[in-house]
Amino acid sequence: MKNIFARGGIEFLAVFLGIALSFYVEEWQNTNDQKNLLNKDCKNILLDVNEDLNTISNVIKSNKDDYKSCNVILSNVSDNSSIQVDSVLSYLYSMNYPTFFGITKSYKLSYSAGRLNLYGDDVLISEISRLYDHFYERLKINSDLYDQVSLRFFDTYLFKNIGYAWHSSYDKNDLEEFFSEKVFTNEVLTYRGRVGSYIRRLEETENQLKIVKDRLENYLEYN
Repeated sequence: MKNIFARGGIEFLAVFLGIALSFYVEEWQNTNDQKNLLNKDCKNILLDVNEDLNTISNVIKSNKDDYKSCNVILSNVSDNSSIQVDSVLSYLYSMNYPTFFGITKSYKLSYSAGRLNLYGDDVLISEISRLYDHFYERLKINSDLYDQVSLRFFDTYLFKNIGYAWHSSYDKNDLEEFFSEKVFTNEVLTYRGRVGSYIRRLEETENQLKIVKDRLENYLEYN
């Protein structure tokens, strides 16, 4: 009888260990699969980050050109006796208030799948989250504000008053009078202020992009 119980106990233990081992192997395989998918996610996010770095660099340059154009215009109109109408028009025409909106598809896909939070490196997750949930969101708000100020300056103010000068002949005396008005100077100053503020937000975001790029490259090198 004791042998029967002993044999039964051994068989039960063997079955239990077999089931436990099976669960362990399954869990290990699932974790390994998720980490492989996370590595793939990180590679895709890195591709997006590199593309965004290239884009934001060009947007920063364009906005700095706009800022310089504003300075030239303000310098020109500050001397009412020698306003260069053609020059002011040329600089106004060159400005295009470019904005930046980052690529978020790869990040959102990994985040929604839960892989970043469950299997990712804590420091890496923190920097990635700061980029997409703070810097990109903050920049989106500033981009919308920038668009509003720019549209008011160009469409509501400039094109409404002197839009004809972009595609037809114009009287320089009329434009010189328009550019010499304090209202014009104030409008350019307001626009320049928004450009400067937007450049600062862009540069902050660019810096965070570089941090995330370094973190991702370092993570992928060892995983």
